[in-house]
Amino acid sequence: MQRTSAAIATAAASKAKKTDLAFAVGTSLIFTVVMMVGLPLFIKAVGIDQLVGGAWIGGTVDSTGAVVLAGQTLGDLGGTVAALVKMIQNILIGFIAFGVAIFFTTKIDVQEKKESVGIGVIWERFPKFIIGFIAASLLFSFVLQPTLGVEQTGDIIKHLGQFKNWAFALAFTSIGLETNFKELGQKVEGGKPIALYIIGQLFNIALTYFVVWVLLSGRFFPIPAIQL
Repeated sequence: MQRTSAAIATAAASKAKKTDLAFAVGTSLIFTVVMMVGLPLFIKAVGIDQLVGGAWIGGTVDSTGAVVLAGQTLGDLGGTVAALVKMIQNILIGFIAFGVAIFFTTKIDVQEKKESVGIGVIWERFPKFIIGFIAASLLFSFVLQPTLGVEQTGDIIKHLGQFKNWAFALAFTSIGLETNFKELGQKVEGGKPIALYIIGQLFNIALTYFVVWVLLSGRFFPIPAIQL
């Protein structure tokens, strides 16, 4: 789940409270369901091309699994493009988390503590699972796949899928164990955080569609050939 992973990484980098993380994850999951169902229906209703529609879904729907499912409803091309765009976003999580860690340690913490912050603090803030993500990607892309072949590498990934699902389940269970619904309700603050999320998501939807239309509509640049 790309947005959930991003929320966890950003929360670790900024030392956010666990209740803030739980609220962000919960809000994201609720709107992911709405986007997963609503956006493909809208794309089909107005007749948007599969290439543009798939990229739009990949750039706006939060969860990787939801992106694949929603994109596939448009067709094979839409599903492939949606998954590709979401993978690119997933890769960028590490760089953004690193930037957030640097910003909070060098700007926010310095003002609060009135003292300089060393590189050790940045390393402490940096979410370590990002390193595992990059290492696993490099291992499968440049070591296992050239050595074992695409088919065998795919089988390994398929078998590791159950482990991934259990790890996600344990992570969410751990978040739930430390979540206090009374404290979580106080985070609503008259609906301002939810309103902020909706405004931000609407801006994201509009901006992503504009960028996707410019790049993939064929009006300004050649339409890329996507191998299915």
